[in-house]
Amino acid sequence: MRFHLCRVLAITMPSLHHSMRILNFKFQILNLEKGFTLVELLAVIMVIGVIGGVAGAILISTLVGTNKTNALDNVRQNGNYALLQISKQVEFSRNFYGVSTNGTSYVTDCTMPVISPTPTPTQYNFIKIMSGDGQAITFSCGSSTISSNSASLIDASNVKTTSCFFTCSQDNLVLPPTIGINFTLSQSKSGNFTENNTSVTFNTSVTLRNTNR
Repeated sequence: MRFHLCRVLAITMPSLHHSMRILNFKFQILNLEKGFTLVELLAVIMVIGVIGGVAGAILISTLVGTNKTNALDNVRQNGNYALLQISKQVEFSRNFYGVSTNGTSYVTDCTMPVISPTPTPTQYNFIKIMSGDGQAITFSCGSSTISSNSASLIDASNVKTTSCFFTCSQDNLVLPPTIGINFTLSQSKSGNFTENNTSVTFNTSVTLRNTNR
C-alpha cells in the first residue's frame, strides 16, 4: 500500500509542479496586462510637469533677455547717432545764431551772472548755427523726436524722446559759447512687455571752435 502511494505521488508531483508553473506564468501575464497604477501615472505626470516648467522658464528667460538686449541696442544706436550729428555740427560750425525756447527769438549772449549759488542754466528747445559748408541748420527738440531742419535724427517709428533740451554757457562775450546737449530716448512701441520699457539718457557738451575767429 505504501509502495503504491509513493508511486502515485511520484507520478503526480511532476504534473502538479508543471501546473503550478503554468498558473504562475498566467499570473505574471495578468499583472502585465493590468498596466500602470494611478499612483504611478500621477508620479509620471508630476515629473513631466516639473521638467516642462523648468524648460519653459529657461526659454522665457532667454527670450526676455534677448528682447531687452535688442531694445537697448536700438535705443543706443539712435541716441549715439543723434548725439554725434549734433555735437559734430555744432563744434565745427562757422557761425552761432543763438539758442531759443520757442524757435522764433534767439539768444546769442550765453553769459551768466556770477552769483552764489550758481543759477540753473536755461533749458532751450532750439539751437541755430551755420555749418562748415555754409548751410543754416536748426536743431530742435520736439515732443517725441530730435530734428535737424525738421528732419528727424532718430527712427521715430521705433524710438522717441522722453526729454530733450539744450543749454548754453559762456564765461564772457569774447570766448565762444559751450553748448550742452541732453536728451533721453526710449522705445516708442514697448506695449505691455516690460523688457521693452527701456530708456537711455545721452548728454555731452561742445565748445564752438570756429566762432569769433
